[in-house]
Amino acid sequence: MNESQNNDFKRIQNKADIVEIINSYVKLESHGKNYFGVCPFHDDHSPSMSVSKDKQIYKCFVCGATGNVFTFVENFLGVSFIEAVKVVADKIGEDFVVHKSKQNTVYEKYYKIMDLATKLYENNLRTKIGEEARKYLKDRGLTDEIIKDFSIGLAITDNDQLYKLLEKKKIPLKDMQDLGLVNNGERGIYDLFRNRIIFPLKNPDGKVNGFSGRIYNTTSNSKYVNTKETIIFKKRENLYNYHLAAPAARLEKSIIICEGFMDAIRIYSIGLKNVVATMGTALAKQQVELLKKLGVKVILVMDNDNAGEMATLSLGESLLKEGMDIGVVRLTGKKDPDEYILEYGAMAFKDNIKNPMSFIDFIFIALKKDKDLSNPIQLTEYINKVLSIISVSSDSLLIETCINKLSNDYHLDKELLKARLTSNEEIKNIKVETKKEETNTNKEVKKSTKFERALSVMLYYMMHSESAMRLYLKEDFDLPKNKYRLVANNLVYYFELNKEIDFADYLTFAEDYEDVVPTVKEIISNVNLPEFKDSDIKAAIAIVRKHLNEEKIKLIKEEMKNELDVSRRKRLFEKIIEIKRGCVGNNEEE
Repeated sequence: MNESQNNDFKRIQNKADIVEIINSYVKLESHGKNYFGVCPFHDDHSPSMSVSKDKQIYKCFVCGATGNVFTFVENFLGVSFIEAVKVVADKIGEDFVVHKSKQNTVYEKYYKIMDLATKLYENNLRTKIGEEARKYLKDRGLTDEIIKDFSIGLAITDNDQLYKLLEKKKIPLKDMQDLGLVNNGERGIYDLFRNRIIFPLKNPDGKVNGFSGRIYNTTSNSKYVNTKETIIFKKRENLYNYHLAAPAARLEKSIIICEGFMDAIRIYSIGLKNVVATMGTALAKQQVELLKKLGVKVILVMDNDNAGEMATLSLGESLLKEGMDIGVVRLTGKKDPDEYILEYGAMAFKDNIKNPMSFIDFIFIALKKDKDLSNPIQLTEYINKVLSIISVSSDSLLIETCINKLSNDYHLDKELLKARLTSNEEIKNIKVETKKEETNTNKEVKKSTKFERALSVMLYYMMHSESAMRLYLKEDFDLPKNKYRLVANNLVYYFELNKEIDFADYLTFAEDYEDVVPTVKEIISNVNLPEFKDSDIKAAIAIVRKHLNEEKIKLIKEEMKNELDVSRRKRLFEKIIEIKRGCVGNNEEE
């Protein structure tokens, strides 16, 4: 980074108000010195992202996302850092000239060539010669606006129109060939794309790095001709329309995945801009990473045929392995989303998107299709396939739920199913861990669910409210030695040091205490209170008080069983009466 560019960054950052910029993407509300909003970088249900106007930074305590105004825009929009700076500069009316590095310059020449080709194809579509192609697109329901958004163009019947243009621009033939734009064979030099409607393929930054050409007025063995892998186009690193879908997905909290370009364009045209196409029926690791970093639910809408069903299983398994939230929509009556929307309308499709089935439910439905489950061999195949798919998940609760369902539905021994599942060593480790956790804590969880919920609410209030903190201190609770007690003591220590409660400041303070951080994250994630009420904190404290008193009484009663001294037993009994009277008095006070 040169000094001039660094100065530009500082100038733009100093002038930009991070609260205003972030608020244009995510609704923020003022609480004390800071602003809070739902974090767009993970599946957040209560505001856990703090934005400091004074420090000009944002921070999510749950997922750890943090940074300045540039990094927020970069991650939210899924663009490069330089492009994020440009976005911020445009928002505040500042000039910003992008200074490219040497490495970027190497690839920039290829992107410039692709840009020239895109402009040629777009221009062709607008001319007299593109009239038939325009009619085809209009008949398919694509408006001028959609055609422009997706940079759709036309490669005419001439063998070398693009070659001649690029040659005139002094572009080396080798570069044209390396980009898959022209071929040089026995019949001479000729364009790869001819007499086809052109759909530009763009990288996650929105730069054209390849093309897909579709027939429209003739027949051919190949409906589509696509750019092969090149120095700038790697199919495994791209998803069609990702650059437009990423910001929309973060706003909608979901991303729709379909198979074809026309499906994605059709879905986009009805206002669901959070849609990508796979460019195939499998997902590479890099494509999964693109989806994962959005931190949103994935909704699979594959074609309505056997291949689409198998693709849904394959894609879902890839996403399940990464711990992602997956929904499935299976359309009926038409082959794909494009045809379905044209036949049944936008509302019918949107209703499906609003109500997807879970991927797990889909597994159980799809895998038993065309099987006679009264046949032991077919039943075994079905169960083995279900176990094979769910085994990739690291969610022990999900695995346990699926095993319970199989056990109940087909009257099978759970331990037998677990043993079959644990043939995979990785899953075996997960199950051993789960079994150990159940042995030690399951009994306590069943007894303490209401108590733990009340503790979470109480601590959540204490993180936000000085009056809640003072109510807690007034009670002088002796909490059990567990994770909640650690957080309570940490909060009290923070309050004693600072003499006030500031949520964002406390989150920063708590990060220095490793034994506290996981529980604080858990509380923030699980407690979702739209507004603070004194009655809620008092109710939570009352539940905590009642539980602690009940535990005290249990201990005293146990002590009385073994106490032979009558006088001592009498005093213990009086202590129980005193505790009970205290409970009644406090409850009446409430």
